[in-house]
Amino acid sequence: MVVEIKKVDAQGRIALPAKWRAKALKKTREVYLLEKNDYLLVKPRERGDLTRHFDAVEIDIEPEDFLDYNRLKKALLTG
Repeated sequence: MVVEIKKVDAQGRIALPAKWRAKALKKTREVYLLEKNDYLLVKPRERGDLTRHFDAVEIDIEPEDFLDYNRLKKALLTG
């Protein structure tokens, strides 16, 4: 693990070291910022192929559930 101390400017920005950007960010310039208790995590946002998730979940919903949002939501949440 490598540790560097950086200052945060008045707008909340920090500069990521060039080596870190080249290694971790690769082709993206977007990151996720995650807050957990007393630390922050910066993670690259990977833009994958979302079509791999199509048809990943199958659920049994009655056709009439589509007519009422609340019934549809309940059916989706309860599986």
